[in-house]
Amino acid sequence: MQYYYSGKSQRGALPIELYIRDVNFFRYNWHPECEFLLLLRGSVSLSTGGVIHPLREDDVFLISPNHGHALISEEKESTALVLRFAPEIVSELEPSLKTVEIECSSTRASRGEPRFARLRQYAAQMMLAAVSEAQGAHFLTRGAFSMLLGTLLSEFSTRPAADAESPRDRKNMKTIKTVTDWLEKNYDRKLTLEAAAKVARYNRTYFSSFFRKNVGIPFYDYLTRLRFRHALYQLNNTDKSLTDIAADCGFADLKTFSVYYKKMFHEPPSERRRVLGERGFTRAEENERIYLDTGDAALTEKLRACAQLAPSVPQPLLPIEQPNSDDLARIADLCGQIMKIAECGSKTR
Repeated sequence: MQYYYSGKSQRGALPIELYIRDVNFFRYNWHPECEFLLLLRGSVSLSTGGVIHPLREDDVFLISPNHGHALISEEKESTALVLRFAPEIVSELEPSLKTVEIECSSTRASRGEPRFARLRQYAAQMMLAAVSEAQGAHFLTRGAFSMLLGTLLSEFSTRPAADAESPRDRKNMKTIKTVTDWLEKNYDRKLTLEAAAKVARYNRTYFSSFFRKNVGIPFYDYLTRLRFRHALYQLNNTDKSLTDIAADCGFADLKTFSVYYKKMFHEPPSERRRVLGERGFTRAEENERIYLDTGDAALTEKLRACAQLAPSVPQPLLPIEQPNSDDLARIADLCGQIMKIAECGSKTR
């Protein structure tokens, strides 16, 4: 079984997607659903609305519908629980909330607050119930989801949602998609800001600020991270040499790739290749959505801790102390006295 749950195809189920996945990838995207994110381990930067939000273990963040965003992993083992749900779920129950957005983002100073602990609790309970085969588990998923929504709406600030996308907004998003699609197809070539500006039909200076405003990071930073994502895939899924991987993914040379890898993961790529060589490769399509397996004991315990459940490991039984002969004698004498009292009581009736 995998850490993945979708209620979209089930009769009477919630229109949600719930999964846990490795976030060691980089892709700028947007979608019409709300996206709730809980970082279970690691360290990432979330880029959205032109702002970078550093997220650490136990941080949560709610991304509003149609807001472009990207997760940028800063550690090799960064892992997140992701919940996507249609905003109509809220507006159908509370029509007055049809045009509001919820401001929910924990920080180092606030992640310990009870309201954030409750969000972690309900999200973890949802995941554990969703992958459970117990009868009625879907009711637990639904209940925890309702509690999560209630907490978001009652304990976090709301703001008026942006007006319906204007023609200008749609044009900007279309331009960004055109450029990012072009980069996806040509990342292995020598690319320049000028060439990307021509694809967008803007001049170089305007395009530089336009890209950063809409994507949240500079153009060359985006390009490097895109190349790095493809290099990670080849590192994890092929037996190519590190030199060939660097060249195939558009890096100037192996040194450039190695320096960037060490900056991100605090070890050289040769160490990753050594570990992979010992255990073999996990083959996967490059754009395949990979979910983490429920066999991951550490993640299971992390979920149970967030859900405020007892550890799943059986606790050892305390040894039973055997009474000695003196204790047995005292017990027998006490029983005899009780019997005499009982006999006397019966004779007086």
